[in-house]
Amino acid sequence: MSRCIRQSVCTNFNVCRRQCFSTYASALKEMTHPIKPSAQTLRHLQFTQRIPFQKGLEIQETLVRANLDIKDIQSKIERKLIQLDEEYKGTATINDNEKRILDKVMAMKPNPIILTFEFEPTYTGGKRIKKTMTPDQIAAYESFIPETQKDNPRPKFVQVERGGQVTFHGPGQIVIYIILDLKTFQSFPAKCLVSCIEQATIRTLKNTKMCDDTDKPLNLDAMTTKDTGVWVENGKKKVASVGIHVRRSITSHGVAINVNTDLSYMNSFEMCGLKNTLTTSIMEQRPDAVVNVQSVAISFVKEMTKLLGIKTLERMQIDDVNILKKNP
Repeated sequence: MSRCIRQSVCTNFNVCRRQCFSTYASALKEMTHPIKPSAQTLRHLQFTQRIPFQKGLEIQETLVRANLDIKDIQSKIERKLIQLDEEYKGTATINDNEKRILDKVMAMKPNPIILTFEFEPTYTGGKRIKKTMTPDQIAAYESFIPETQKDNPRPKFVQVERGGQVTFHGPGQIVIYIILDLKTFQSFPAKCLVSCIEQATIRTLKNTKMCDDTDKPLNLDAMTTKDTGVWVENGKKKVASVGIHVRRSITSHGVAINVNTDLSYMNSFEMCGLKNTLTTSIMEQRPDAVVNVQSVAISFVKEMTKLLGIKTLERMQIDDVNILKKNP
């Protein structure tokens, strides 16, 4: 999942990221805090079954669209009120009941949501390679046989509307999508969300508890570099890819953390447009670690909640991927 921030958002990403991290380091506990009541509760939808990538993308888009639809309704109301004011030269009035309804609609803000998934093998192509990807290249991805997880279904290649180039999602990797309205947090532009995701990942790799009787932390040291993402071995190997997309201050996508992924899926191809870059996983770095994708997902969401300054976290485990259709 490569970085997807429009140039208009940040013209010097690495400088901005260092500034955001400096703010975080001085605050120690949080990088921002909610300024709207709706942002004071974060909801974690934890999908516990491995699902097709496109299904996860569909779920994310449904929730993003709901956020954008509310913004559309509010914008239409604002324009209509301005139109009425101009038409009646400032004499237009509404009764108390109408005002209460309008106030409620204008105050509507969905809660921040984090979705966590484990996907079936999928290579995704970003906008930068959309026009240059050839049928032979796609065939190479879709016919690839991994070194160890040979029983997995063959990978699919999916073109997505994000920035960047080719990346991989699949078994043993936790993919985390973050859907929130940047304007509901204090001084929190897109560049700082990326920094927040990176720091939450670093803390996750450090603090995730083992899934055994020892309850010891993973204690894996990680870092950021000039390239977006989270790295280990002094920046030599990439353990997590970070990328977001922003539409009218509503975010989507997030981070993919390699837990016990078959690394041949990634190291056999050039990922994220980074030449001569190796990908690693938690299990490669800590072969004796007793962790899984779900424990890492829970740990990340807790760390992200702290950094966002949110006090209430609600988690729902979901086995049925069609739940959003059943409960719109």
